[in-house]
Amino acid sequence: MINGEEIISEIVNSLAEVYQLRNPATIMLQPTQGGAMGVGIAPYMPYVHGDVELRKTAIASEGEPEQKMTNEYNRIFG
Repeated sequence: MINGEEIISEIVNSLAEVYQLRNPATIMLQPTQGGAMGVGIAPYMPYVHGDVELRKTAIASEGEPEQKMTNEYNRIFG
């Protein structure tokens, strides 16, 4: 996003100005036990009930995640 955050989510609807997201998650870098950097995900806006609307103007770029990331997202959110 334009603020530097990275998220992964299911897009349930794409409207003119917003994406409606289900189970959005923040992607975070975190150190592993071996000292390398790994990737973790955590709920984005966990205090919101229902879908989240994300303004398209807040997005700097978008793309398809690697299969490992998709698998981890699906493991957590089903």
